Amino acid sequence: MSLRTTALAIVACHLLCVPARAANSASGSVTVDKLGTITVSHAAAYLVRDGHATRTEIMLTDVAVNAAGLQNEFNPHMAAINLDALKDRNYVLLWINADGSVSMNATFSKTMTQILDATSGRLKVTWTTNSPARADGRLFSGGPLKTMDGSSFTVDLKFGVDVPAAPAGTPLAAGGGDPGKALTAFIAAAQKKSWTAIKSASSPDALKTFDKSYNTPAENASDVLDLLKAWLPLEKMKITGGQLRGDVAILDVEGQMFPGQASMIGVSIVRMVKSGTVWQFDKATRVGMVK
Repeated sequence: MSLRTTALAIVACHLLCVPARAANSASGSVTVDKLGTITVSHAAAYLVRDGHATRTEIMLTDVAVNAAGLQNEFNPHMAAINLDALKDRNYVLLWINADGSVSMNATFSKTMTQILDATSGRLKVTWTTNSPARADGRLFSGGPLKTMDGSSFTVDLKFGVDVPAAPAGTPLAAGGGDPGKALTAFIAAAQKKSWTAIKSASSPDALKTFDKSYNTPAENASDVLDLLKAWLPLEKMKITGGQLRGDVAILDVEGQMFPGQASMIGVSIVRMVKSGTVWQFDKATRVGMVK
């Protein structure tokens, strides 16, 4: 055999002998007395915030979903559960923690009944792969379990899914730089209920939420403050850092969840967008507590 033939044979063997990477997939079910069975066949993964940390969320469904852009959403979890393909459908969410533990939420859409459990409770997990880029495992109950109302349920789910990388960006120091200064000014305007200042400090998308034609300017300003109280821990709030992604900044903020309760520190993220040379408030959401 010539050297060229030998080389070609080695290449062919390499191509044929290396196993193909498994595609995103799922199998198994969650079965609940009086509610029925959620059978899954598709899996999608994305990273979600958990306080200042992140964890992997895996959505298991019986239909294919377009998960390509989920990781770039401001709130991937909310974007996922509101996908058109999931309208009126049951699904299962899994949250993979850094230590390999798993939490589960099986949702029956007709009644919005949710079955919650975790490996810190009664569920069990075995891993084939659990890395930042890939999750292959089995979550199961090992037998019937009881819900609080006395119904029983069983869990046996297998999943294999690629985990996308978090969006790249430049870290922002405590205070958040110019985007942080703009957020501080926006919150001050909301607390003063200055509708003119709120409007100039808000992005076009934010104004779609804030500017209600049936309200007076004073009513709109008051509603904005109420929304911020729901989205942000305003009591003793501070900007702890964030990430700059071109003309978008994601700011991390924390503060007391309730006045006078210093031990209850909530964490939120805020999306600021740049318009020309000006940073404007765009979105905010709560993402957990300091642990």
